Amino acid sequence: MKTERYSMILRNSPMAFAYHKIILDSYGEPCDYIFLEVNPAFEEMTGLSGEAILGKRVTEVIPGIRNEAFDFVGVYGKIALEGGTAEYEQYSAGLNRWYRIQVYSHEKNYFAVNFLDISKEKQQLAERETLMELLKENEMQFHRLIDNLPFSLIISHFDGMILYINDAGMKLFEMSGDVINRKSTIPFWVDITDRRSFLRAIEEQGQIQDFEMNLMSDKGSHFWARGSGMMIKYQNQVAILSTHHDITERKVMETALKMSEEKFRLIFENAAESILIVQNNSIQFFNPMVMKMSGFFAEELSECSFVDMIHPDDRKAAVKAYRDRLTGKGLSEKTQYRVVRKDGEIVWIEAHGVKIEWRGIPAIQYFIIDITEQKRAQDALRASEEQYRLITEFASDIIWVFNYTNDKFTYISPSVYQLLGYQPEEAMDLKLSQIIPEEYLMLVASRTTEIIKEFLDGAGSGKAHIMEVKNIHKNGQLVWFELSSKYRYNQRNEIEIVGVSRNIEERKKAEKEVLYLSYHDQMTGLYNRRFYEEELRRIDHIRNLPITLVLADVNGLKLTNDAFGHIAGDQLLIKTAEVLTREFRQGDLIARIGGDEFVILLPRTDGEETDRIIARIKKALAAERCGNTVVSVSFGAATKQSMAQEMESIFIEAENTMYRRKLNESSSMRNETIKIITHALYTKNHTEEAHSRRVGRLCGKIAEAMEMSEEAINEIITAGFLHDIGKIGMEEKLLSKAEPFSEEEWEEYRRHSEKGYQILKASSEFAQVAQYVLCHHEQMDGQGYPRGIAGEDIPIQSRILRLADAFDTMVHPRGYEEVMTKEDAIRRIRELAGTEFDLQIAELFATKVLPEYLSE
Repeated sequence: MKTERYSMILRNSPMAFAYHKIILDSYGEPCDYIFLEVNPAFEEMTGLSGEAILGKRVTEVIPGIRNEAFDFVGVYGKIALEGGTAEYEQYSAGLNRWYRIQVYSHEKNYFAVNFLDISKEKQQLAERETLMELLKENEMQFHRLIDNLPFSLIISHFDGMILYINDAGMKLFEMSGDVINRKSTIPFWVDITDRRSFLRAIEEQGQIQDFEMNLMSDKGSHFWARGSGMMIKYQNQVAILSTHHDITERKVMETALKMSEEKFRLIFENAAESILIVQNNSIQFFNPMVMKMSGFFAEELSECSFVDMIHPDDRKAAVKAYRDRLTGKGLSEKTQYRVVRKDGEIVWIEAHGVKIEWRGIPAIQYFIIDITEQKRAQDALRASEEQYRLITEFASDIIWVFNYTNDKFTYISPSVYQLLGYQPEEAMDLKLSQIIPEEYLMLVASRTTEIIKEFLDGAGSGKAHIMEVKNIHKNGQLVWFELSSKYRYNQRNEIEIVGVSRNIEERKKAEKEVLYLSYHDQMTGLYNRRFYEEELRRIDHIRNLPITLVLADVNGLKLTNDAFGHIAGDQLLIKTAEVLTREFRQGDLIARIGGDEFVILLPRTDGEETDRIIARIKKALAAERCGNTVVSVSFGAATKQSMAQEMESIFIEAENTMYRRKLNESSSMRNETIKIITHALYTKNHTEEAHSRRVGRLCGKIAEAMEMSEEAINEIITAGFLHDIGKIGMEEKLLSKAEPFSEEEWEEYRRHSEKGYQILKASSEFAQVAQYVLCHHEQMDGQGYPRGIAGEDIPIQSRILRLADAFDTMVHPRGYEEVMTKEDAIRRIRELAGTEFDLQIAELFATKVLPEYLSE
């Protein structure tokens, strides 16, 4: 009865069910599986008939399943072989559907799958972006919809004050009661720099998507969220709309997996030993040190026999040791062989092998160290005393022996002449005070006394001691040396110090340079964030009160990069740094802490004095020019009056002030920059200017004929005048080229509409015009660029601009194209109406606009 009951439940279950048997290849690895049983829900969700698939392999039913991103066979096979359960959300390309899958096994080699079709759910997620746009256009509709959204949504001021939060947001951030205009989002951010990055992206791009943020709830619970944000108009003020999806569990799993994988990878790849696995005399697995030791590439090692690498005279012993380990003999023994590298060089190795199971088959894992140098050292020990003498006399370092008991040198190598200017005989007669400066002599004496005590106690015997000191050259110059020494008794039972002195002048210079780079910004030469944070702790003292913190943010850096390239952007940052360095006081700390952000610490400076300093600096910046770029910086300052105030709060206050000012200042600066860009383009190419003015005029005439409003007419005229502003970055030879473009040149030319959009959208004044410029090369049939949109999806202003631009290019061609008469141009436009051009606009242009235009 139970079997019948369970069978009935399975047949009527709304969840799809399938039962399978796994198929293994010759290596015991899962390679396929067979359908044994499916329920009606399975047939409905997959579109596969049970009658047609039962008893068949999945690769027969879904031929492309092994090519899908998710390894269904491998994952299911592991469950079938090892047991347990697992859950996934995966897309099946073969079935063109998303599924939420639960797989489990109660019998080895068999597994069952329950799943639900979640394609509609996935589609709903994809439609979320469209919903956000609709919410932005209609605030009333926005409120009705978002109250019940399953994810957090918050509207806030730039300074963080909450203007609206939905129920999901209240739950996610663990808040209760009335929070509107009472709570700030700033405490939610665990790392305040993430918030600044989030706000900067919204300010520069208008919106940001899929931003991962580390947050903290009102009750102190930490969590991760993936969110988006955009700038909107809310209650007649500029605000930030942001969404948050809790991804804490995913982040925890990702972090754990990454740490585990990274730890294994680092240990394996950076091991000083060569590690490899040998099975059936073939190398199955190895780390990078094996390639370094042998000189073979990875693919060569994979096809190589382990024995073939061994020197012919040592192969018999190597094979015996390999077999002994497989049979359990000689497990603790280390063997030494000669290995023949790819280049023919012979390397001595010491191998320690351990028997393991590799993919179910016995194998030996070897840990190998290169003992070639050790072998050479042993050979060197057998060399004659003459060889040792040659080593010391021709060494580049100074080798010396100092008799501590008698306070005199007994040997100094000839290299002392090259490094200190003394002949060996002269140097041996010198006192330590003649070689070591007084400030280091006390240090050497103190250290030597400590070492001698250890040596006499027996604790320091055979131990090497290293010290860095300056030595006095014969010419009086001070030179840095590293002294490496050991202490011993000579044959007369006197204490001797055997040492090597190495010139480290270049290393000291490099260390000094590294120290400088670690605390300075490489581009501007200012201090970096690391130095600022360390110096802040030192300055934050009662003796420095009041302490003023100033934040400076360069306006329009992204616009400058888009228009003139990153070199121009770098020059703008360098110029700003020069002015700040010149105008601030000598004792003030200036640091670059971000891409376009600087911080200045003013100890013992109040707010009034800071205002005077900033006013002076803004005046100095206004007088500067950086090529074609406007130098504009927004400042925000806050002053710490007592030690009870936290510098982090002072920073946030200064930052909020700076952002409020930046909203006003950056807008006018961007408008000015766009004018400069336009002037630069038309100064460089007067033909482009004449073309743009004619196109703007034609656009205005078409708009008038269409009875658009005066505001819309002026807007389309502006779009016509600026439609080719994106050509600012093109080389002059490309703009004036008389021959047809190559494919690469066409690719560069087609980018000008997108580049123009990026430049214009940076200014609120030209934000709408930017959309028209972006689409002014789109066609009604969808064959245009850059987006390939068609028909009514193309803004009507862009369709007007497309026709005006094309007509002017026909009658005033540039480069290699032939001049058309106006009649031929109209005929051509009518031929292309409905494909390239809007049919109604083309007819209006031909019958009404052009006759009036020509009669003027």
